[in-house]
Amino acid sequence: MASATAAAFDRAAASYDEEFGRNPVGLLFRHTVQQRLRTLFPPGSRVLDLGCGTGEDALFLAGGGVFVHGIDVAPGMVERARSKAAARGLAGEHLRLEVRAAEEVGEIPGTFDGAYSDFGALNCADLAAVGAALQRVLRPGAPLLVSLMGPWPLPATLQHALTGRGEARARSRPQVGGLSLPVRYPWPSDARRSLGDGFRWTRTTALGVLVPGPDHDGWIRRHPQSFGVLAALESVVRRWPLLRLLGDHVLIEGVRR
Repeated sequence: MASATAAAFDRAAASYDEEFGRNPVGLLFRHTVQQRLRTLFPPGSRVLDLGCGTGEDALFLAGGGVFVHGIDVAPGMVERARSKAAARGLAGEHLRLEVRAAEEVGEIPGTFDGAYSDFGALNCADLAAVGAALQRVLRPGAPLLVSLMGPWPLPATLQHALTGRGEARARSRPQVGGLSLPVRYPWPSDARRSLGDGFRWTRTTALGVLVPGPDHDGWIRRHPQSFGVLAALESVVRRWPLLRLLGDHVLIEGVRR
């Protein structure tokens, strides 16, 4: 699985920021996640970024005085992240980036104050292996924030039910860089169980439970006011029971026991 994921995201690295970084839904998701990261990881924290991609969240935290050790299985993504860090003057003291699979995070020397993984990086990983590895390197009480692509996003599920267009995500196999990815879409309860009983789970939040997914950016650009209304409503309901399970992405939070 790791080699297929690396090959796909290597192909996508050059265009990833252009496609996701300027996508209105991607920007909304990124802002929501980064505000949560800012709350969980104060300046001076030593934090792991699993599946750092092109480094946007690692750079965001490093710019605020957090030490971030970012890893990604795709060399092309890590190279892009390093280039951006150098351009922003953030390489060195507060940021380290390396090519490494998420399942290998337990081999990194030292103890860390927290960890996070964004936008489905761990949908392509062995969650049980990741959880066991994290337990070896996180101090007791360390926060963990994981963003996973959800199996049944409410907007896409309704679209399919009402129009027949699209496909239920739980049955889909996405393409990245023209390659098919081996992806799992666990329910939050299954993800928590796989990550292991070394964590106490505290919070679940949906991203994209009312707003359409990133692949609907054309509609969003044509209807910015409607998108704004949906985004405002989502900020209210994203943690409601049931709805918090039906996001395009689902954030699960816990702390190391």
